[in-house]
Amino acid sequence: MLTAPPFFAPGARLMDHRLRFAPEILARLGEELVPHPDLGIMELVRNAYDADATLCRIKLSGARKVGGTLTVSDDGDGMTEAELASGFLLIGRSGKSSATHSRLKRRKVGEKGLGRLAALRLGTKVTVTTRSREEPGIEHVLSIDWNRIDASQAVDDVPLRIVTRAFDATTSDGPAEWEQGTTVTVTGLRQSISAEAGERLARSLLLLSGPFADSTAFTVECDTPEYTGLSKLVNSKLLRHHEYRLVAVLDGEGQASATLYNWRGEAEFTGGHVEVGHRRGTRRKKDGDPPLAFVAPEATFELWMFNLNPSAAKKELRLAEQPTQAIRKWLRHVGGIHLYHRELRVQPYGDQGNDWLDINLRRTGSPEKRPSTATSLGRLLVEDPEDVLRPKTDRSGFVETFEFSQLQEFAKSAMDWAADQRLEQREQGRVGASVKAHDQAEEADIQFRRILAAIAPPDAGMLPFDAPSDPATLQSLADSATKVVSIQKQEIEALRDDLLLYRSLATVGTSTAVFAHEALRPAARIANSVKTLRRRIKSLVSPEGYKRDFEDAIETSIDSAVTLETFSQLPLSLLEKNKREVGDIDFDATCRSVVRLFKRYLDERSIQVDFDLDAEGATVHTTIADIESILSNLLANAAHAFTRTDVPMGSERTIRIRTRLVERDDALGQDIALVVDDSGPGIVGISLKSIWLPGKTTFDNGTGLGLTIVRDIVGDLRGTQEARAQGELGGARMLVQLPARTLGGDGSGGPGEGDW
Repeated sequence: MLTAPPFFAPGARLMDHRLRFAPEILARLGEELVPHPDLGIMELVRNAYDADATLCRIKLSGARKVGGTLTVSDDGDGMTEAELASGFLLIGRSGKSSATHSRLKRRKVGEKGLGRLAALRLGTKVTVTTRSREEPGIEHVLSIDWNRIDASQAVDDVPLRIVTRAFDATTSDGPAEWEQGTTVTVTGLRQSISAEAGERLARSLLLLSGPFADSTAFTVECDTPEYTGLSKLVNSKLLRHHEYRLVAVLDGEGQASATLYNWRGEAEFTGGHVEVGHRRGTRRKKDGDPPLAFVAPEATFELWMFNLNPSAAKKELRLAEQPTQAIRKWLRHVGGIHLYHRELRVQPYGDQGNDWLDINLRRTGSPEKRPSTATSLGRLLVEDPEDVLRPKTDRSGFVETFEFSQLQEFAKSAMDWAADQRLEQREQGRVGASVKAHDQAEEADIQFRRILAAIAPPDAGMLPFDAPSDPATLQSLADSATKVVSIQKQEIEALRDDLLLYRSLATVGTSTAVFAHEALRPAARIANSVKTLRRRIKSLVSPEGYKRDFEDAIETSIDSAVTLETFSQLPLSLLEKNKREVGDIDFDATCRSVVRLFKRYLDERSIQVDFDLDAEGATVHTTIADIESILSNLLANAAHAFTRTDVPMGSERTIRIRTRLVERDDALGQDIALVVDDSGPGIVGISLKSIWLPGKTTFDNGTGLGLTIVRDIVGDLRGTQEARAQGELGGARMLVQLPARTLGGDGSGGPGEGDW
């Protein structure tokens, strides 16, 4: 009893008391907060890492049933008695607060001990045996009887005793060959560890440092059969079979850069922050302004992408020889993108079913050249020296702060950039490939026939088998024949690539035509019914009453029905059979007819179209459908621009279509130049190069195929196309140039660059 201070009433008593905790709090903080045993065991492994261990062993004895034993041993620095009492037994305070790095300069990863508490409470008894590097020949043993603690009124009612003794390899619980380190033995396991839980633990342990060549010098061993089976698979040397490897870096200034390597290790594409750092869903105020820096800790992102497509193996020997089935099985266990914080993997990122970077979702939305968790393996490496990333209390990853979301955005942006580079590379080879291959096939065929004619007898259709001939001439004939066959194969492949895209579009087109045809009759019936209703109402009410109560609703309904009917006719008109016949198509006349088709659509949106057509009499040798496809897609693109949120309210909506005849650069003829300008906000949020790629769009729910179709048609017609962010009307400018045929025109007076 203490003597009361003078400001208390005479005779008052002052007693010191402490806040006490019932044993039930241990369950709340331990097993209930960290529900999966493997998370708690992983925390003990992290403790071993913090202790500079090179090896950590996990042993499970009789764990398939309740009452089994778990042993976790390491060869780290161990603990002194003071460290055991004030560190290991102190729950809720991070050891990093006193020292952020270990003796070997490892940045500590252990947290506040809740995961360790969950692991210790897996059983009914715990024995901790530790030998400190600072105290050779001495070991400290701590025993915890959870049954006694659980039966007490308060946790601190049960004293915990630490026994210090000389190290004796014959009696110690720790591995005899280790003179230092810590062994935690948990006996009387409260729950059995099922095969599923054992596999989850094995996967977590094997991926702790990952199946990478430069993994940390920290090894974990486990004696479970699941671990033994998975170990061989996870550590398979299959990473070398990747097709592409992406390496992206986020520096201390928030600037991103990336390099895409091919399977030979050659850098095919490199991009800086302007190219890589553009983030999804944002629009730059002005084209050319650099994107904002990322607000996240420094990081390195690596992604290995595999080609497991069976059809690809038929084209490339390397893919035919790779162990595709083994890679598939391997990726089922290790695939996805994992997060490594201070060299150790953080769960649950990259766990099966945890697609934290949405790569599967993004592939579904835009599948062109994008990996999935089934075809890729990646890691995001973060040191985080300032402790910006905050672990969740239950050890299930990090709190989703702004900085963490920026880290995700960095990785997603890098993947977007890589997909763009691969897609552009493919498109460069695809665009015009069929035309080029066709020309080469014709040239090779002519050469082959010339050689054949030179060596064939004048009176025979072919060279007799026994006729003498010059070996060099025969070799030339064989080479020419081989070349013809090879080029024809290239032509077939080029056409097959186009077929995949346009077969899908054809399905959409025919489906649209069917529904449009079916919609025509209901639309007409609605219009006629409302007109009948209008006549009857007018016969029953006064003109003033009709105008006041009915006119607006009636006229709006009729107008809407007519609009529906017009829109239904539009796809049917575009798909008319005669428009697919090849001929010399009057370009200016087709431009006017396309705008007439879209008139109702444009009027509904208060969009005015101005014509400046000056290619009279000039034609393009193609189909009406081709010209309509070019102009209708450019018109739709311009009209969509006016729906964007950055369009000023009340601004004029104008689209201008201009045509001119221009001399070709080779002076061997003339081209028709088509220019479509609009008064919208211009091209922002996407590069002028990427705008032609399939799937690339800045419009919500857009397909990203319209301008790809334009580019493909222009390429097949041996023309050129170009996009500019701003034109004369302030919005986007799209330019198309096609070879022209003129009737008596000399092409004089064609505009220079300044005339556009």
